[in-house]
Amino acid sequence: MRHYPTASCVLAALMRGRRRFRFVLFAVLAILMQRVVAAQSPRYETLYSFKGSPDGADPKGALVIGKFGELYGTTFAGGTSVLGTVFVLTKATGHWKETVLHNFSGSDGQYPQSALIFGSTGAFYGVTVGGGSGASGTIFELAPPSTSGGAWTETVLYNFVYTGNGQNAVPNGPLLIGPGGTLYATTEGGPNGGGFKLGLAVALVPPATPGGAWTEKELYTFGFNQGEQPFAGVVSEGGSLFGTTIFAGDPICDCGTVYELTPPATRGGTWAETTIHVFGETPGDGQEPFAALTVGHGGVLYGTTRFGGSGVCHTSGFTEDGCGTVFQLTPPTTPGGTWTESILYSFTGTNGDGVAPVASVVVGKSGALYGTTEWGGSATSDSACPASYEVVAGCGIVFELTPPTAPDGAWTETVLHSFSGANGDGAIPVAGLALSSTGVLYGTTSAGGTGGRGTVFAVAP
Repeated sequence: MRHYPTASCVLAALMRGRRRFRFVLFAVLAILMQRVVAAQSPRYETLYSFKGSPDGADPKGALVIGKFGELYGTTFAGGTSVLGTVFVLTKATGHWKETVLHNFSGSDGQYPQSALIFGSTGAFYGVTVGGGSGASGTIFELAPPSTSGGAWTETVLYNFVYTGNGQNAVPNGPLLIGPGGTLYATTEGGPNGGGFKLGLAVALVPPATPGGAWTEKELYTFGFNQGEQPFAGVVSEGGSLFGTTIFAGDPICDCGTVYELTPPATRGGTWAETTIHVFGETPGDGQEPFAALTVGHGGVLYGTTRFGGSGVCHTSGFTEDGCGTVFQLTPPTTPGGTWTESILYSFTGTNGDGVAPVASVVVGKSGALYGTTEWGGSATSDSACPASYEVVAGCGIVFELTPPTAPDGAWTETVLHSFSGANGDGAIPVAGLALSSTGVLYGTTSAGGTGGRGTVFAVAP
């Protein structure tokens, strides 16, 4: 005689099945969530730690990504003469190998502190802030070897000479390559803090015949109202050159400016300067823009200021300095109109946030901005990078700023990595980032690493 299950037995079996299903479901969801979190968490890796000599030390400039994914850069110090190097990192058999392409000796320049730029022939161009025949800095070319494995060839294209007025000395960058191979740069002013430090915008024009002398032309001499010490070179947009000055502008704040240089209408004419923003004239504005500008969609200019903003990181007497900002300058709707500045983010130096961004930002495909701060970050790094007179403690961060989803919304900051300066990690990043086609960010720190002389790192948001 067949026995059929009672209603209570069927219900109990269903309940057991539901519990098993729920258990399996929760287990699968937990695994998926772990994978999602892992996929969303930034992946950070120290690729190389500098030792000082002979491989270089204290990299201050952003990296350049080569055609095959190799990383080119400079170190401010180290090398065989302890006066700086040009290097390349290549990946082979699971690790990164460093090769020094050039050691600066002093007569050919010393202390390169900005990024290199690629020329059309595969050569690099860069600046040193010291050395050369005039002992006031150089613009140089580094040409690749004619055969694989050969030596790179460095040529000094121009030697800066301190003239007594402090203008034509201490070039900085990165350089900008314009039409016809003309190189554009700015000069900080007198060497070693001497002389007037107003600065110049200059052009270096290539010779008409190969092997001839390059010609330097002074495009504009800065003054108090226009700003002093253009520290970061220029960028090009719409036929004009744009840059920043660290100081002057507002007579009370002395907080720096953003300027536009318009080329002359006729050959041999005078370049015209227009100050498109003066920092410190409005509450909560940034102060002291050290970095070059970044051109975004529609001619928007992005930049950073070392101090200023709504945060408070240092108080001296009656002065309170902010922790730095990321700002945006939107071009006017009609020619000759007013540029509009917006503070996208003010750093706070609290809860792991950074302090003092001194490098440019890079723009991602989604419109996000990526950059570094020199100080701040996790409290665990305070002992490795203690507070000084100007800044709070911490070894710096890598950050991401995500644009708002609604008009007039707030940008969202995410700390992608907080440098510790311990266990081989880097410390004090003063250079901007290089963004690869796959979305990986590459950068340098000026200190930390296993040798204590700086690192090259990668972050994958």
